[in-house]
Amino acid sequence: MWIGYLITALMSVVSGIALLAVQNLLKENDRLRATKRQNEEKKQKAIGDGVLSLLKIQLIEYHEKYMTSGNIPTYVYDNFDEMYKAYEALGGNGMVRHMKEDIDRLRMENKSL
Repeated sequence: MWIGYLITALMSVVSGIALLAVQNLLKENDRLRATKRQNEEKKQKAIGDGVLSLLKIQLIEYHEKYMTSGNIPTYVYDNFDEMYKAYEALGGNGMVRHMKEDIDRLRMENKSL
């Protein structure tokens, strides 16, 4: 009879330990997922910031080049406009908005590539 109690007690201890182990594994899994999500968010932000910088450089170069000439080929204007929209969508600042307004006032040249 006491063997039955001993077996029951041992099973209770073992199941308690197993439950703690599973709980710890689940907590660790959640922590690892949160860390992975944070790392992915950092990477995405870095990619967005890098693209934003590259767009800004190109928009500034176009602005400098075509403001001095006083006119802009239509294909360049289209490129500028697309880059500007992407720049704005990524959270670009107002400096480039003023450049866009300048570019919009230029005379268009119908040139093809």
